[in-house]
Amino acid sequence: MKAGNLRILFALMVAGMLAGCGGPSLIKAEDPPALETPPGEPAVTEHWSVSLGAATPPGYRLEPALMDERVFAAGADGTVAAYDAASGERRWRQDLDVAITGAVGVGETGVAVGTANAEVVLLDPDSGAVKWRQRVSSEVLAPPAVGQGSVVVRTGDGGVFALEADTGEQRWLYRSGVPALSLRGHGSPVLVNGGVVVGFDNGRLAALELGNGDVAWEASVAVPEGRSDLERMVDLDADPAVAGGDVFAGAYQGRVAGIALANGQIAWTREVSVLGGISVDDSNVYVTDERGRLWAFDRRNGASVWRLDALEGLSLTAPRRYRDGLIVAGSDGYLNWIGRRDGALEARYAFDNSRLSVAPRVDGERIVVLDRRGQLRSISVNQQ
Repeated sequence: MKAGNLRILFALMVAGMLAGCGGPSLIKAEDPPALETPPGEPAVTEHWSVSLGAATPPGYRLEPALMDERVFAAGADGTVAAYDAASGERRWRQDLDVAITGAVGVGETGVAVGTANAEVVLLDPDSGAVKWRQRVSSEVLAPPAVGQGSVVVRTGDGGVFALEADTGEQRWLYRSGVPALSLRGHGSPVLVNGGVVVGFDNGRLAALELGNGDVAWEASVAVPEGRSDLERMVDLDADPAVAGGDVFAGAYQGRVAGIALANGQIAWTREVSVLGGISVDDSNVYVTDERGRLWAFDRRNGASVWRLDALEGLSLTAPRRYRDGLIVAGSDGYLNWIGRRDGALEARYAFDNSRLSVAPRVDGERIVVLDRRGQLRSISVNQQ
């Protein structure tokens, strides 16, 4: 059995979760790696900081979202709030009295969250008033997608629900099979023009028509291999990244692939076990893997550009573009600055040793970070 699988098995046994699903937060060390040449600490200005009032349990995915100069965020205890992006002044707060497990999705029609008791809730973006609540088939462990008159969610039992943004009425339901064992969590649906792209726990990626849920195409990003259920896990838990006419997706214990958005044809693949996330710019695809390494591939053909190993041993989030570089958050509570052209680790900044498990958001010159203790911050890095 692979060493990575042994680590997962041990973590699952300790947590007593073999009857269900394992969580990525359980399979990585939280101590910072021993850096041969410790990078400097950037000159960071904290513009504001607020507490959402609840820590985020393992397996929940609660990410801040930005829209119209506001920051929207949710706490695991049912709190949803909106803040002025510049000052941090609270615009509104809503208490839903239910555990929130997947958040936040935002669009012109509302602010959407998914709950532990299999509900999707849409709130008014200006007042925080609840517009509707709709029951789905299972808990929602990733932010909903909001747009094009729809709210689309992926549920833990392999379902994809498209709901009418105005009423919450179910438009269609698509189901995919769920393996006997999978990582706890799933990726968010990604809306494209007239459709939605969704990854599943069986290693497949699907493009669905937004109007009726018909399958436009399916692609096998990874194929389960091995004798045990642990060895056969090929979850697509990282959100697909869409850019132009391409979509990029990656599977745990599988590979990362560049796929034509129009027809699902796979253009290239690389053998990388994707766990943290994927992002893309004009030239490269950036991937964080299960070992805490960050890769850059040429988005045209998948050729290696560079690989950063300095953070190996951590659980990393998806990377984000910031100015002319990248930022990525780690399970040791550090935010890391990385050179986009050469993959050099340039600086690290600690947030009170609080675990970071969701990707930071970039708002112009500012970075919005939500830690596992429910602290939401807006920072910027002073130019040198």
